[in-house]
Amino acid sequence: MSIEMQEIEYEPFGRCIKISNRVLEAIISIDFGPRILKFNFLNEENTLYEDKQDRHIYQNEILHEYFGKDAKFHCYGGHRLSVAPDVMPQSYYPDNEPVVYGPINGGVTFTSPRQQDSELEFSMDIMMSDGTSDIMVVHKLKNCSSSEKNIALAGITMTPKDGLLIVPQNRGHDEKHYPNRHLSLWPFSSFRDPRLFVGDRYLTVKHAAAEQYLKFGINDVQGWAVYVRNHTALMARFIHNTAFAYPDFGASFESYVCNDYTEMRVLSPLYTAAPGKIIRHVENLSLFHVENLPNAEDEDAIENFCEQLAP
Repeated sequence: MSIEMQEIEYEPFGRCIKISNRVLEAIISIDFGPRILKFNFLNEENTLYEDKQDRHIYQNEILHEYFGKDAKFHCYGGHRLSVAPDVMPQSYYPDNEPVVYGPINGGVTFTSPRQQDSELEFSMDIMMSDGTSDIMVVHKLKNCSSSEKNIALAGITMTPKDGLLIVPQNRGHDEKHYPNRHLSLWPFSSFRDPRLFVGDRYLTVKHAAAEQYLKFGINDVQGWAVYVRNHTALMARFIHNTAFAYPDFGASFESYVCNDYTEMRVLSPLYTAAPGKIIRHVENLSLFHVENLPNAEDEDAIENFCEQLAP
């Protein structure tokens, strides 16, 4: 059986493209974005958060001054491409216009209109193989302006509430005189947040409602993180290149947690994009069936759980 692609109506998000194989499906918006709105095993629940009530909107004076008086950035949910470091308003361009799409070998490419202020053009190639439980997402940014851009790319995956995020800590190194781990924390966050556990081998976040938001970043040299919920694990895999500098004090993985969702943010190194240059950032999203959540503060249990996931 080959990969199937079809244009569908996916309420309340309008026109979308559905890609499927014998194992999973992905639904990608084309009336805006693009967003990967749905990613799941066939006939099972979505592993991505969907903002069907349009609760998460950025609309403020900075956006209005920069993009126009009616400018609104809708999170929509799912997986999106953004720029890093995360700054207002550049990281919240109102991407509410239709997307151009077309088939490529093994998948579909999606290109949003060129941004009017920065003259950046975003696109995503989403590729799927027959019978597999993962997709490859190639994020691309083209600098269409006449000036250099110092920038990084961020693949942002919004996951539903009540799950467990697991991020590996960097292990030992032959050179013991230099640090190999760091944790960046945003000003509205706390090291004493009860949802956050920082161990020697793993960092975890057990999602729960709280008055305080949480956002952190780490130098995830091992190049993966996993969010587990309702017997399904969603793993993001990527390459951390130790020869390059990363945003936000060297973070290649970040997470933002609010009452509705947990974000997995995978960052590229910082690049200098000359006029006309395209920079790329590749991420693999994989699904696994699992039995139970490990204890969020038991590192032996977490280790055993992660070892059961395919490499």
